[in-house]
Parts: sequence; structure tokens; C-alpha cells
Amino acid sequence: MSLRNTVSTYGSVAKFFHWLIFLLLFFMIVFGFFLEDLPKDYQPVAYNLHKLTGLTILALMVLRGFWALVNPKPALPADTLAWQRMAERIVHFLFYVAVITMPLAGWIGSVAGGRPPHLGDFKFTLPIEQNKALAEAAFELHGIVAIVIIVLFVIHVTAALYHHYIKRDDVLRRMLPYSGHR
Repeated sequence: MSLRNTVSTYGSVAKFFHWLIFLLLFFMIVFGFFLEDLPKDYQPVAYNLHKLTGLTILALMVLRGFWALVNPKPALPADTLAWQRMAERIVHFLFYVAVITMPLAGWIGSVAGGRPPHLGDFKFTLPIEQNKALAEAAFELHGIVAIVIIVLFVIHVTAALYHHYIKRDDVLRRMLPYSGHR
């Protein structure tokens, strides 16, 4: 399998970014909805782990975006309708925006709330002052974007399954890890 994308399939680097970010996001969204339900003694560590994982996702998305810019995107099947091509572009664009916005909003909220993510004594801070209103707004956005990501995920998976089971083309297979795409 090639590192780079081809006209017919994704390369191993694009697949790595896709599946790693999916797994981290899935974990983060599920974990995020239950953070407040954890015993109080575990919450500081759990919240910090959540923040650090969010920063990791942000870094991975920046790298993924760069990789997408320097790699050709495999073409959709020739019989794909124009509205479906447009929908694919819009959903992918919104995914990038949402998956970058979500950790940024959480990071801003954490710093504005006076609790930046940290590794030991090293704090991942931003050049903003503590500001309760900003923290609340950032966390509100963080929660809204989580819902947007879930909706985009449902659309994305539905489209992939449509291509696989109804159109019976290679759109899903070409992104699967270790796929023997022909």
C-alpha cells in the first residue's frame, strides 16, 4: 500500500489520519458526555486527559489538512450525481471545520476559565485573560459542535453504506485499513 493517495484509493497516511481521528473523536464525545458523572476525586485528571486528547486531535487535524492539500483526492465514481458530489464536498469541509473548532473552543474555554490543559507543570495556555463570559461561550460552542459532529458522522456513514450496499462501488473499501483495493 502506498503512503500517498492515488486516483482510485487513499494511501496509508490518509487512512491513518482518518481512523485515528475517528477513534479519538468517538472516545472524546462519549467520554465528554459523562465527565460530570465521574466521582469528584477523578474529575480533575479526567478533564485534563480530555483536554490533552482534544489538543492531540487539533494537531492531527492540522497535519491531516496539510496532507489533504498536498495529496490528490481519489475521484468519486463517474456515475455520481452532481448534487452528491457537492454534498460530499460540503460534508467533508464541515467535518474539518467542526473537528478543528471543537478542540479550539474547549481550549479557549479552559484557558479563559483558569484551567488550561497541562502536562505536569507545563501549561498549554493561550494569550487570553481569565474571562468567565468567554469561558461559558466557548464551552457552549464546544457542546454545539459535538452535536454537529454527530450529525455529520451519521450523514458520512450513511453515504458510505449507500455506496457500499446500494451502488456497490469502491467508495467505502478504498478508505478501509488494509483494504486490498484493486
